[in-house]
Amino acid sequence: MSIGHTVVLLPGVHDSSSLTTALKAALDDAARVLTPDITVSTTTTVVLEDPALRVLNTINSGGTDRAVLVGHGWGSMVALQVAATHGQLVAALMLSTNAHLETMLVRSLYYGILNLLPAAIVQQLGARPPDVLNLLDQVRPADFKSLGARVTAPALVVVGEHDVANRGPSATLARSLPLGNLRVVPHAGAGWRAQQPQVVATLLVEFISSLT
Repeated sequence: MSIGHTVVLLPGVHDSSSLTTALKAALDDAARVLTPDITVSTTTTVVLEDPALRVLNTINSGGTDRAVLVGHGWGSMVALQVAATHGQLVAALMLSTNAHLETMLVRSLYYGILNLLPAAIVQQLGARPPDVLNLLDQVRPADFKSLGARVTAPALVVVGEHDVANRGPSATLARSLPLGNLRVVPHAGAGWRAQQPQVVATLLVEFISSLT
């Protein structure tokens, strides 16, 4: 079944190429899928605007009026930036957070402080680019709430039922979006997207179908 929109797939910082390929293959059955390069050099300043512009260029050059953005971790942050600043090009979003239980339970004082600050402030304080990028990849409330309030497109936030680290962040993200919805995937744990890429595609088709 086609969803009637081009899909832009935006992976997390540490998503493997094989995972992205598998997700694209699953989504290809429902839509044309574009995969713009949103990687960031870890030797330069990390900002959302540059990868967001690359996504916009991909949408425009792809000959589509509006696209569905499917983001994970860092990709979700980029998707929020695009939707908040160029909402007319976004038909809907499907997002997932990328918190890790070990980073939630074991943090040094330095990293604990960084996690309480928006990434822009962390950059100004001179944090290393990899640290800033890893913070954004977690899709933290400190960074997404200001963007989320400006997103007018319908959004689905997906999380595994047994993905303990992401249940809270996912619920918070969904609440921050004016048209946000939370979908809990039964029996799914951490890393479920890699194990069940077809489920991602099915959830997206169901979500887009529910909007028509």
